Amino acid sequence: MIRFLLRRLGFALLAVWFILTASFAIAHLIPADPARAAVGPHADARALAQARAQMGLDRPVVVQYGRFLAHLARGELGRSFRTGRPIGPLLAERAWPTAQLALATVLLELLIGIPLGLWAALRRQRALDWGIAAVTLAGQCAPVFFLGPLLLYGLAYRWPLFPVGGYGDGGLARLYHLILPALTLAVGGIAYSARLTRGELGEALGEPFMRTARAKGLSPTAAALRHGLRNALGPVIALLGVELGGLLGGVILVESIFGWPGLGREAVVALYSLDLPVVLGVVLVSAVAVALANLLADLVHLVLDPRIRFDYTLRR
Repeated sequence: MIRFLLRRLGFALLAVWFILTASFAIAHLIPADPARAAVGPHADARALAQARAQMGLDRPVVVQYGRFLAHLARGELGRSFRTGRPIGPLLAERAWPTAQLALATVLLELLIGIPLGLWAALRRQRALDWGIAAVTLAGQCAPVFFLGPLLLYGLAYRWPLFPVGGYGDGGLARLYHLILPALTLAVGGIAYSARLTRGELGEALGEPFMRTARAKGLSPTAAALRHGLRNALGPVIALLGVELGGLLGGVILVESIFGWPGLGREAVVALYSLDLPVVLGVVLVSAVAVALANLLADLVHLVLDPRIRFDYTLRR
């Protein structure tokens, strides 16, 4: 287990370094000048040179990259070009709203997707199974940029059941404001989780251990819950870990649509203003979050499925 953790951590660190390096290279290859964006289009050459020197953009790209890695090794992310604030506290303020949105989304995917998949697996080749398949297929096909405004119009404007946007003041108000953004992000994941649970559990229902459980007097539902669901949960948990990368991409749109003050919204503002330190900081936080989520999903999958532990022991 220790070797497994160390190997996964090594791969995670390598992936984070690669993503940061690629993002740094792309940020310096685009034909745009953050200094010009900061001083305005009518500034003279002297003011532009001073701004570039203050931002550290007057050095060669290799030197800038070396300084970036050196500061990162000391836990420093620099200062925002736009506001002058340290990047660390800025990202800390924005990370918690995004974490709330991501956790609520994953919770909805588990609480809705898995029961739907279980229900469909127990009613295979019936009208209910076909209905759930049609609904989940529609959920998979609905993009966030379409679903978000649709829910906003229908459930916040046309029928004012939820607030149009904002963060709320905490407590129940925060939860009230969280429902629509989380549901927008969760629809696709609910569909994937339901279809995967249905497929995995459908295969498990035909296994000998399930027939033995039925022969002992368990009902189909009880046998599926006690013995089959655990086998189906492993791939679903692994899918959630992989899906977090796409979830963070959708967060950018959802936070902009619903006015949610998280990392995605901050990244949009930073991109428009060419605030490269903030952009790289958001990329770093996102990459670390995805790497940790995948590591946690691997560990949960390892615990849920004894066959994976056996295969890993054999490979050692």
